[in-house]
Amino acid sequence: MNLFKTLEKYQVKKNLRRHEEYFFYNEYRSMLLNIPMYRLFYYDINDEFMLIRANIILRSLLNKKKIEEAVIYAYQQSSFNSKEANDYIKEKMINLPYILEGNNKIYVPIFSRSLNIIYSTNFGKLLKNPYSRLIDHYATAVIDLFDTYNFSLYNSLFSKLVPLYQDEKLLICYHYDFKTVYVINNEGRLDVKIALFDRYLKKPNYTHILERLKEVIDAYLASDREKFYNALINQGFISKKLIFRIKHQEYRFLKRMNKRAR
Repeated sequence: MNLFKTLEKYQVKKNLRRHEEYFFYNEYRSMLLNIPMYRLFYYDINDEFMLIRANIILRSLLNKKKIEEAVIYAYQQSSFNSKEANDYIKEKMINLPYILEGNNKIYVPIFSRSLNIIYSTNFGKLLKNPYSRLIDHYATAVIDLFDTYNFSLYNSLFSKLVPLYQDEKLLICYHYDFKTVYVINNEGRLDVKIALFDRYLKKPNYTHILERLKEVIDAYLASDREKFYNALINQGFISKKLIFRIKHQEYRFLKRMNKRAR
């Protein structure tokens, strides 16, 4: 049996289409149609982690569009000198999400780091060949952003995840709307989903969640199953009834395995 699948199965049901993340996705997902790599995996989704990833891509595409619009406008103004044009563009970028790598800001992570230099500082190149093709014909320049930028994407305003723990191999985050902990590996993929607040909890407590999750994360990282169960119960994330059900399933599973081994 899979512990985490069971937690997900008994979590209070959530309608993905009623969440703010989905409203955003539904409004802008047509932008994915221009990119075969993304259209294949992200245009039709029914999983919340895929929704989180799709929205990271969409925020990147929106950044691209807004920066390009600002560049085109600024460089068309005969009253602007180069400094005034750049100042105008940077003002339009103030509220855009980005990844910070040293002193470099990555505003369009669907592109490589080298192309992002153009979108963050060398704006004038966007109006000259070959870079001007990025405005309308950019599909071939798109990369696997999760493989390239991995943890940085989730630990930024490109997503609504809240980081809880990070080392070289793992990033552990919480999403308030989905009431779920996500364990992400260093390739930017999901390793484990820890679904909280099962249907048997009579009075779920949604306060101070991040502080309460510390005990749960410590137990997970220690690979201590019993400690993990106790932390989930002690902190009010999972009911005793569900943990009892899980332990009973584990007992029956081990009993069957022992019989087969004889």
